[in-house]
Amino acid sequence: MVDSGVTRRGFLGAAAAGAAAAHLAGCEPAANEPKPKGGEPLNVRYGLNLLVYTAAFTKDKIDLIPKVADMGFDGVEIPYNDLSLLDTAATKAALQKAKMGMTACCVMMPGTNPCSPDADERKKGIARLKQMVDLTAEMGGEAIAGPLYSPCGHLTGKGPTEEELKWCAEALAAGAANGEKAGIPLAIEPLNRFETYVINTADQALDMVKRVGSDYLTVQVDTFHANIEEKDTGEAIRKVGKKHLGHFHASESDRGTPGTGQVAWDASFAALRDLGYDKWVTIESFAIGILDLCAAASIWRPIYESADGLATQGLAFLKQQAGA
Repeated sequence: MVDSGVTRRGFLGAAAAGAAAAHLAGCEPAANEPKPKGGEPLNVRYGLNLLVYTAAFTKDKIDLIPKVADMGFDGVEIPYNDLSLLDTAATKAALQKAKMGMTACCVMMPGTNPCSPDADERKKGIARLKQMVDLTAEMGGEAIAGPLYSPCGHLTGKGPTEEELKWCAEALAAGAANGEKAGIPLAIEPLNRFETYVINTADQALDMVKRVGSDYLTVQVDTFHANIEEKDTGEAIRKVGKKHLGHFHASESDRGTPGTGQVAWDASFAALRDLGYDKWVTIESFAIGILDLCAAASIWRPIYESADGLATQGLAFLKQQAGA
């Protein structure tokens, strides 16, 4: 067979985009279907959060890396919950073999709250932040991102106190210092008000970044949470700015396939284009067959037909949005 120079990943990625284009050509465009975008295409890489397949990235899940590569993605986002389950050597080898990049989707576990009034718990939070940085560096990853300031679902019944924000900034400063040593930036993700009381908006995330004052602490914008908390997602992205926008999650309003809900995709990508954003655009959704994971994400019904379909159709949609 003649080698055309086209990789399997590139072929399948082009096929996914072609299938989407054929679908669009064969029917009247609905309000939520992508339209061709003008201007220069975004120079970004596309990732898939592996929570759409698994709650924990154990060694027996490493075959997800070549699977996602074959779909046309540039990288994977690995969930960090129980850190002892990660096999850094095997993961790094699989990433290198598949020529895939990697980011980490990080959470703070109960007992590791950086905002806790308990000094010992805050120390454990700092230790976890540093460990997540180190593990990512060992795998050859590029960033850790998520609600690095508090465990998901931890609510106090009121907004954060100045003392809690001070403790949080101290912990994140320690994590960012370790990130600088390892060359791994941290990106804090605002979550909606039902999941955290600490940081819900881009403004609050920027305030924390300024408190810490490190180039290795940045902001992650997630379109699902922004759709709930921001007045205008595009303007929130612009406010964060290119310097501080360290990561971007593409997540639909119902956590389903990107492009099928009511997220302000056009405005979001226009803002990314205005900034000249050039990092990761990563799809995030959740495996609907894993009860504990669905409970944590408050998913009580099917939100997509298949995880593979969400991944490939979502990728085609995002590439069209980006002008790729």
